[in-house]
Amino acid sequence: MRPVELRTARLVLDLPTLDDADLVTQYCQDPAFEQYLTTPWPYTRADAEEFLGTHVPEAWATGAELTWAVRDAEGGPLLGVISVRETQHELGFWMGEEHRGTGMMSEAATAVVEGAPGGGIRGAESVLWRAVEGNIASAKGARAAGFRRIQPDRPTVPTRDGGTLPAWYGVREATVDPRAYDSWIDILGADA
Repeated sequence: MRPVELRTARLVLDLPTLDDADLVTQYCQDPAFEQYLTTPWPYTRADAEEFLGTHVPEAWATGAELTWAVRDAEGGPLLGVISVRETQHELGFWMGEEHRGTGMMSEAATAVVEGAPGGGIRGAESVLWRAVEGNIASAKGARAAGFRRIQPDRPTVPTRDGGTLPAWYGVREATVDPRAYDSWIDILGADA
């Protein structure tokens, strides 16, 4: 599969490259990444180079994982990363700390998931999201992108060391479920 560029009113989602390694390395030093993500810890420049130079292009080629750089202009600096894994049609994302709270990640997530069900991702009728319990920023992004919170029997997410942690889950179909926003009230409140 060839990389596909996506655009929104404020963003360009394109292929992250080795030119982004400095920013990926910088952003992945954030202590929140250690707590909430499965990225290597501590994160090194070599990790960024492997991710950008090997994982991203190979995963696009096979269709196993489609990864985009989130930018605010064509050729602009990387602000964050968003991807969809083919196995469960699972959305994952992170944003550099100084770019959080701007609504850009939920805008990027909406662009990705609206292209996935019904054709953008092989066999996707819906897209799954999950995050370690307590990752309020990620949950807010999922809710803003129209995900409906669900509660599977064993809601967990894998850790970098092979274990699991309790997790929050959400699902998004091609059309936003009218119950989506309210499904988050117990963890995000009515006005979050």
